[in-house]
Parts: sequence; structure tokens; C-alpha cells
Amino acid sequence: MSKDGFFVGWSAETPRADRRFLLGASLGLIAGGGILGASLAMNRRPIGDGVWDQGTPHTLRGLVSRTPYPVLRTRGLDGEVRSVFLASSGKTTPNIDARYFDCAVDVSGTLITRGRNAMMAVADVQAAPSGFDTGDLGAPTAVDRGPVMLVGEILDAKCWFGAMRPGYGRVHKACAALCARGGLPLAFCQIGACGDGSDAPLLLDENGLAFGRAVLPLVADPVTIQGRLVAVGDVLQLRASFGSIRRL
Repeated sequence: MSKDGFFVGWSAETPRADRRFLLGASLGLIAGGGILGASLAMNRRPIGDGVWDQGTPHTLRGLVSRTPYPVLRTRGLDGEVRSVFLASSGKTTPNIDARYFDCAVDVSGTLITRGRNAMMAVADVQAAPSGFDTGDLGAPTAVDRGPVMLVGEILDAKCWFGAMRPGYGRVHKACAALCARGGLPLAFCQIGACGDGSDAPLLLDENGLAFGRAVLPLVADPVTIQGRLVAVGDVLQLRASFGSIRRL
């Protein structure tokens, strides 16, 4: 009679061969799971260092403008004249009374920052005290940096600055389209710089104005854009006609 072990349903003892197999299989699954997890973590696309600090409200004083997007020119971040784009706490532009545009105001809300890029989710806007000097806060002169042809992705700036992590890629397409539909600023990141980059030029049409809804289907898809880089104060703009944008 063969002395090989075999399974007996009512036996209290598992055959030695089965025990060896189950032990080896368990150890293999544990090791394989660890290797797979480490591999996925090492190959994960970077999400960048953007942050939305919703627990720390700020009030910034400066001059608010309407075009091409609502923006506050202020010295309140670091003493230098900086541009802080303005948004609501959701996926739309902020509700700012028309009388405050091109005037000195105090804007309260929470900051979304990535590198030197800044946006505020606006909670309140009030007129600044009389006598506040806005002499150096007016619209800067545009400086043409020349023609470019870039390959990358159209982003909504709010999410990419730090409202969402990640704030780019196909997984973010629906959110980006909603933000763009709500009138939030569009930006453009080059291939390879969407995750860990800290700069993405503001995307505008060839006249320096915000794109209409025609651009929505192209948001978060790989595209090529032929246009011009224009520096306006601390904001770098990519100006291009809609016809120059091509999906890859």
C-alpha cells in the first residue's frame, strides 16, 4: 500500500505535504503582495506639493481686477507685489460685487498654493480703508517672450495649485471640465511637469482673454499648442488661438 499522505475529511491533522504547500503558498502571497505594493508606490505618478490650507483663513489687501480672470494684486503674501487668483470654495468664480473691481479691497478666505502660484477661495470682500496706496498694484505691462510650441495638458488652475491631489490627468478630467465650465482659470503644464512641476502658464486666447466653452472637450487630454509666452508681472501667460490646439 502507498505511504503517500492523502486528505481525510474527518481527520484532525492536515497531511504533511499539504502543510508544506499551504505554508509555501502563504509566504509567497505575502512576499508577492509586498513586492507589488512597493512597485506600485515607486511607479506612482507624482502629485506635486500644492496645498489648500482650509484651516487657516487669511485676509489680503490689494487691488482686484476682473480680466482675464478675477485676480487680486497684493503685497500681503511676502511683501512683494504678487497676483492671487480668486475663486469660490466650489468650482466657480467668486461672487464679488461689481463696485469692488479696480478698487482697493480686503479679501478674506483660504489660500491654495503651489510654488509661487497662489489662489484664494473667497469668503468675503470688503472695501479697504481709505488712503491705501495702490500705485504699484495696477495691471503690469505685458512682455512678449516669443513664440513656442508646447506638448502637455490643459488644467484647471485651482485643482492643480492644490485643491485636488492629483490635479491633472485623465482621472481628473471630469473635475477639470467642471471647474473650467464654472469660469475658473485654465493653465497649461508640459509633459513630465504636471506632477512635480511648480510652474504652469495661464492659458488664454491670442488676445489675452479667457477661452470660451469650446475648449472644454480638450481639458485634461494630451495636446499640442502653438502660441506665444507673455509675462504680465509675476504671471506667465500662454496665449494661443483655439485653432492652434491639437489633441494628440
